[in-house]
Amino acid sequence: MTSPPEAAAPPDHYTGEVYVTPRHLAGTTGTGDAGLRPALDAGWETSDDDLGNFCIAAPDHRIRIGYLPEGDDDALWKIAAYEQHSFAAPRWAAAFSDSCPDEVVAAFTTGLVPLHDTDGNAFLRGGIGYRRDASPVLAPLLDAGWTVDERHWLVEVRSPDALAGAWYDRRTLDPDRELTSNATRWGIWGGKTRGRWYAVFSSHTPTPLITATAAAVADPAPVVRWAGGLSTITRRHATITRVRPPAPTPLELARAHRPSPVLRTVTVPRWSTSTPSARLPGPSRPPARR
Repeated sequence: MTSPPEAAAPPDHYTGEVYVTPRHLAGTTGTGDAGLRPALDAGWETSDDDLGNFCIAAPDHRIRIGYLPEGDDDALWKIAAYEQHSFAAPRWAAAFSDSCPDEVVAAFTTGLVPLHDTDGNAFLRGGIGYRRDASPVLAPLLDAGWTVDERHWLVEVRSPDALAGAWYDRRTLDPDRELTSNATRWGIWGGKTRGRWYAVFSSHTPTPLITATAAAVADPAPVVRWAGGLSTITRRHATITRVRPPAPTPLELARAHRPSPVLRTVTVPRWSTSTPSARLPGPSRPPARR
């Protein structure tokens, strides 16, 4: 278990693991582990291709989760739910871009898997195509002090640092475009114009899943990232602190002070005799989703 973060100090020369806050500036780890884990633990069916794209389907094939580092746009994650089977048009769809923080995707899939497995049709309900008041759905953001800009047809909320936001679109939307583009009923984003990440949800996406996603974005707890993988935006605008190693145990201290034997054996570094655990391939960065 890692120790709490040190006092804030974000020098560029940090190496190894670091804490990053706020989450909307953390970026991605470049692996699909967190977002896929809920479905993998539930035993859902898996498939992949030669390019490194990975898909998981519910036992009845009415939910599909795609992790697509070699997809045809910058939506690294595409999730769809179907009334009957996966060859029909989806009831709803969600997408997360290649730089979306892992914790944001994981919040959505963590809620989605039990919603399917505990009630065969619950994952199709709870999405509302039009509602006058979007605040119950986006409540975690409002509770975190995000501001609201409400117009006749659009509700937008913005983080205190103005580097993240969310929207709810009240207009009549094209159902087909919602399923294939970012012209969706709901959306959350973070970062600056270049390097901005997004999560988008079509009209019938169950609103509890959107609320859970918003809660993950607003969560003030720092997240762990590798210092070498931080973007320029993160380094300039986020709070970055070192991850301190855990304090040594009494046994480790006793061993450290134990007299050494006269004859020593050569110690081979662990990294030279072990193989890192396999990870899913990181995201590519193709043109923006259309």
